[in-house]
Amino acid sequence: MATRRATICVLGLGEMGLIHARNLARVPGVDLSVASSRRPHAAAVAADLHARTHFGSYDDALASPDVTGVVIATPPASHPALITAAARAGKHIFSEKPLGYATADIIPAAAAVKAAGVRFMSGFMRRWDKGYAAAAAAVRAGDLGAPLVLKCTSGDPAYPEKYQRESSNNAMLLDLAVHDIDLARWLLRDRVRRVYAVTDALVYPRLKELGDADVCVATLEMEGGGLATIHLSRALHYGYNVTSEVVCARGSLAVGELKETPLVTIATGGATTDVAPAFPERFRGAFAAEMDAFAALVSVPDGTSAAAAAEGIGAPGQFPSLADGIEATAVAEALVRSSQQKAPVEVVYP
Repeated sequence: MATRRATICVLGLGEMGLIHARNLARVPGVDLSVASSRRPHAAAVAADLHARTHFGSYDDALASPDVTGVVIATPPASHPALITAAARAGKHIFSEKPLGYATADIIPAAAAVKAAGVRFMSGFMRRWDKGYAAAAAAVRAGDLGAPLVLKCTSGDPAYPEKYQRESSNNAMLLDLAVHDIDLARWLLRDRVRRVYAVTDALVYPRLKELGDADVCVATLEMEGGGLATIHLSRALHYGYNVTSEVVCARGSLAVGELKETPLVTIATGGATTDVAPAFPERFRGAFAAEMDAFAALVSVPDGTSAAAAAEGIGAPGQFPSLADGIEATAVAEALVRSSQQKAPVEVVYP
């Protein structure tokens, strides 16, 4: 499929926006643009990354006829409104996860995307990690038999300050857990039927006042009978840990490792290795591959359907769609209800 040059504007230049902007700056065939409500910050980032243009407001960026696609990397509560505005402006869209904190907010935005006919990509970067992509390929190949159980650990070294500023909003379940929910749907190749979540604030007791937690253990029951277990933590202290195991009928797939550097130092008395300090280091390659995929999505000719544009980007089933983002949030909402009710609950899909 022939491609064209594209201008992609990153909306929001916090931690995630800067990661995406740096990766887009090196993609051939892409002219980078950046936007921030802090105009001096946008100008400084644009100068540093040699961006084509910069904007001091998101409205100005969306109004620009030069902008082909946008990367939404603002706080999650703002995602539905920006998705809607970008769709109405005719821009192709990448939105960081979650697409919003409530499916009730996301559904109107999804309707705007569909009405505009623009292409859309959800920000589940783990699908672009080499280990997780290889596990998905192995599951599709079927040599180990059907996938039965997924076991996930997702943990930060400390509670992220940004969630304290946003009054939490059940961030552990609505923001962090969506990654593992998406892995369950993708790797077990099924939808989630029922969930049971137990949460607590064992290291940071003040989080209970904010409506959040620093630890969660959850079980997801799939419609076809498979299971997923998720351990979430905001207080691992030793570093960043995202690892999983896919248990299949005739074997298992272990994904990820703690160390950042592929080195183990062995000396008298033991062996030592480092640990990835945070998510930018652990998923450096995945974030780069993710922006490569979005650039490819944006760069196909006008008139190409979203489905046709996504076909062939990555491996079969790798591309995270609008529906993937909506369903992940629906399951996360069920986790919140389960935690509050202290009982298993059914997932309610919109």
